[in-house]
Amino acid sequence: MPEKFNSPSLRFLFLLTIGTVSLFAAATAAQAQFAPGEIRQVERENSSRENSIESRTHKRNRDPNEVMAEVNDDLRQLNQLNDVLAMHTATAGPLDYDSLLSNATEIKKRSLRLRTDLALPKGDSKEKLPDFKDAEQGELQPALSTLHTLLESLLHNPIFSDAGEVDMQLAAKARRDLDTIVVLSEKVRKNAEKRSKASAKSQ
Repeated sequence: MPEKFNSPSLRFLFLLTIGTVSLFAAATAAQAQFAPGEIRQVERENSSRENSIESRTHKRNRDPNEVMAEVNDDLRQLNQLNDVLAMHTATAGPLDYDSLLSNATEIKKRSLRLRTDLALPKGDSKEKLPDFKDAEQGELQPALSTLHTLLESLLHNPIFSDAGEVDMQLAAKARRDLDTIVVLSEKVRKNAEKRSKASAKSQ
C-alpha cells in the first residue's frame, strides 16, 4: 500500500476548513467589485461553501483523532478492496457474485463515511453525476472496471498526501469521485445480488 495512505495529516482537514472559511469571507467582501453575472457565480460558490462549513461544524464536535482514525481506516480498506476489484476485472472466468456483493457493499459504506468525515466541498452544481443505468442490469465487468478506475483516481489524489497546501480543485475532484463511487457501487451491489440469487436458484 502506498505510504501516503498510512497517515493523512490532520493538517489536511484543518487547512481545508480554514481555507474554505477564508475563501468564503474573501469572496463575500469582494462581491461589490464584481459585475452582476460574476456576483451570481460568487453567490453559488458561497452557498456551496456554507453547506460544507455546516457539515464541518458537526465534525469538529468529535474528537479529531477519532475522525482521523476513521479516515485512515477507510482509505486503507478502500485500497485493499480496490486490489480485490482489480483481480475481478482481470479474470476471464466466472465472477464470484457473493464476493462482489460483499465488496460493493463495503466500498459504498467506506466511501459514504469518508465523504462525511472529510466534508469535502462540492464542485460545479450544474455537473450531473453519471446514472450508470447499464451497471445495474448489464454485464458486471464494464462496471467493475469503471469502479476500479474511480477508486484509483480517489486513492491517488494528491489531496491525501502530506505535502503542502490544500488545492480546492483537487478537494472538489475527490468529492466528485466519492459521490460517483457511492452511486456506482450501489448499482454493482444490486446487480451482484440479483446474479447471486439467480445462481443459487439454478443450482
